[in-house]
Amino acid sequence: MRIFIFTTATLVFIAANCFAQQQNDFHKTKISPREIIWGLSHPFIAIKVKRISQQALYTTDSLQKHSILKDRSGGNLDAFKHSYWMALLTQEIKAKKARKIGIIHEKVNYRCFKRNYNCQDSAASAMDLLNNEVGIKIGNENTNTPRKELIDLIINYIYNKKMYVIKKDSDGNCIDKNNKIIDITIEKKWNKRKCIIRSQ
Repeated sequence: MRIFIFTTATLVFIAANCFAQQQNDFHKTKISPREIIWGLSHPFIAIKVKRISQQALYTTDSLQKHSILKDRSGGNLDAFKHSYWMALLTQEIKAKKARKIGIIHEKVNYRCFKRNYNCQDSAASAMDLLNNEVGIKIGNENTNTPRKELIDLIINYIYNKKMYVIKKDSDGNCIDKNNKIIDITIEKKWNKRKCIIRSQ
């Protein structure tokens, strides 16, 4: 029984943290009670989530490496990561469970922010949830579409302004609705002045 609990919790931990906002920091994020409960309730799905999360993260890294998409923190690459993740999950475990996993992940991000202001804020979380829904829609409409075609489809969605990103200037600074730079190093609030706009 102890081995079962440890294995399941480990799987959920890996799956949840594959999508931490900063790739190099995801090993530092602590597993939450909500994730443990979910993993114990869905042990076989947790295995699939782990595998799919790793595949989606690998694909995201590859797109970044080849400069196909850029900006994994509130930009097009970030939008791809979440929508592709959800599309794959929807194909394999259906929309309802995929959406639940995405919501749990964002709630964990909020708790992370309360402990460490360097975690993503409300705008980033809202952006992720919007892109999750686009990914679920794509997964529902393309249940048997091969991975390569799914990747191309999502990239086309991004370039056709069907995804969501954080508004930034040409230098990559987050800007508010008046196009003023937001100093995220001193603005410690969960609800910052960041704006969500269509991908471009």
